[in-house]
Amino acid sequence: MSEKEIEVLSPFGPVHIPKPTIPKLEPLMMDERRGKAMAHAVAIDLASIVAIVPIIGDIISDVVEDTHFSELRKILTKPELEEYLKQDRVAPSIVAMMRTFMEE
Repeated sequence: MSEKEIEVLSPFGPVHIPKPTIPKLEPLMMDERRGKAMAHAVAIDLASIVAIVPIIGDIISDVVEDTHFSELRKILTKPELEEYLKQDRVAPSIVAMMRTFMEE
């Protein structure tokens, strides 16, 4: 467990999640690669809206989320992907992506 994480006890054992923090209020430096990553994060969050549709919505939502996540794996560096996965446990994808880029 790093100093940026806290331990939460659950019935399944301890879970390590990022510490809740107030983000720095400075603009993110966006280049083309980061812009693509943010677009995929937005698409992952928007896919959850499709899940509301009865019967097929959940299936379509899962396919859309998996497709965009596979693109994120190609775009992000290994440290960025690890940080994104940590942040994605406790926040929507777009917030997790913003926090990932703020950590650098």
